[in-house]
Formats: sequence, C-alpha cells, structure tokens
Amino acid sequence: MIVRLHPEVDNDLLAAMEYYEREAVPELAVEFYAEFRRCSDQLGLRPESFPITESGLRRMNLHRFPFHILFEIVSETVVEIFVVKHDHRDPVFGTNRS
Repeated sequence: MIVRLHPEVDNDLLAAMEYYEREAVPELAVEFYAEFRRCSDQLGLRPESFPITESGLRRMNLHRFPFHILFEIVSETVVEIFVVKHDHRDPVFGTNRS
C-alpha cells in the first residue's frame, strides 16, 4: 500500500527530532526518524493488523521510542498517517486532522 502523510506529520516528526537533538544527541534524532520509517513501511504492508482506537484510527507503536502512529486505511491502495505523537500526549491530539 501507498503510505501518505498528513501535512502536519512533518511538524510532529520535526518536534520529536528536535527534542532528541536538544536533550540527548543528534544521532538519537536520526535513529528516531529511521524507526518511524521502518514502522511506516510495516504498516503499509499490513495495515489491518493494527488495532482501531476509540477515535476510529488505527494505532501502531514505535518499538524503541515512546511514540505511536495513528493512521487510517483510506482505500484498497492508500494508508494515511494522521499523527505521530508521544505516548503521554493528549489522546485526542491529532485525531481531528483531515
């Protein structure tokens, strides 16, 4: 499936990467982005295997970082990621992006 990113996802990723660069080391920011790419590739291969949340979006947890991806199967060939956020962020943050 094609994995499409909502325009705000770039801001989500940038904020997380800036945090890791500032609070840890620049290499950790690069590793965070690589983990996001691996996960987005996986959800494109098997999107229906991830649980549906109360918001109606599906959730995939990043393995190494306390972040998750909320996405929707848009069609038979397209998956759209709506938000990438920290696990402790407000549960409704990003769920109203369209």
